[in-house]
Amino acid sequence: MRPHRRPIRLSSNWNGPGSDVSESVPLKEAPFAVVSLVLSGVIWGFAWWPLKYFGTQGLDGHAIALTAYALVGLVSLPLIWRERRAWRQEWILLLLIGFFFGLANFLFSWSLMDGSVVRGMLLFFLLPAWGALGGKIFLKERLGMRRLLAVVLCLVGVFTIVGGVEAFSEPLSFADVAALVAGLAYTAAGITNRAAQAIPLASRTLISFVGCGFVAFAGLAIHTPAIPALPGTVWALLCLFAFIWLMGGTLLTTYGVTHVQASRAAVLQVGELLVAIFSAVLIGGEVLSAGEYAGATMIVAATLIEALRQPEDVR
Repeated sequence: MRPHRRPIRLSSNWNGPGSDVSESVPLKEAPFAVVSLVLSGVIWGFAWWPLKYFGTQGLDGHAIALTAYALVGLVSLPLIWRERRAWRQEWILLLLIGFFFGLANFLFSWSLMDGSVVRGMLLFFLLPAWGALGGKIFLKERLGMRRLLAVVLCLVGVFTIVGGVEAFSEPLSFADVAALVAGLAYTAAGITNRAAQAIPLASRTLISFVGCGFVAFAGLAIHTPAIPALPGTVWALLCLFAFIWLMGGTLLTTYGVTHVQASRAAVLQVGELLVAIFSAVLIGGEVLSAGEYAGATMIVAATLIEALRQPEDVR
């Protein structure tokens, strides 16, 4: 998972995932921007595939964070430090953005490796509900009828996915809880991102990898990840996953959302959820129940409603 899963609405400053500020001027699209968003949607939609592969090699989500994410984080530190003059006054917000994004990446990767890809994606994609409620509580944003409808669809959808009233008879799985908490952490990162004004784009983007590595190292106090003796080819693939898949996907997404009109970028990025669902069913062999199909439909509809909303809906 990368740091900018939800589309942004562009203004004079970068506002990151879940941003609800309006576009100030029409954006002239760069030729490659739409292609980059489509490619990034495919990359992130298929991210479960390498994660599942590394799981078969004996790695868990904690190990992935300690290796792949931490490697990118180490490389990112000098680039973030170069921009210290710009973010110096907002260093606390930068740390919070890194922590929340890092926690989201840490838990979401673990959820996809440990449980159902479709359930994990859908439970994480409650972002429209958490983003609307968080914006209302912390940023005093107005909730119009469209956003309320998105919230209701999300909540009813997840209630259906987890089994309805039967969900109260037994606890949710670790993978389900991890996906839900990852979505909440991601929303918190988005709200913090919107509160920041001066932090440059590169620092906002790369700090998530640093944060994920920090969360993973802090997590060693309560959990020891399984890192078996792996052949060199697996370590090489892990490095390629870190710097080609994670970093490459992040750069494609960042380029796309900063060069495509926000409403169009929002719709294009919904494709990531659809790619993940269809690929998990067709390639991963996952089977959905009727309730999960119904819940998935509601959450996808809520995501589209949120993606297509007008800027004035949140003023």
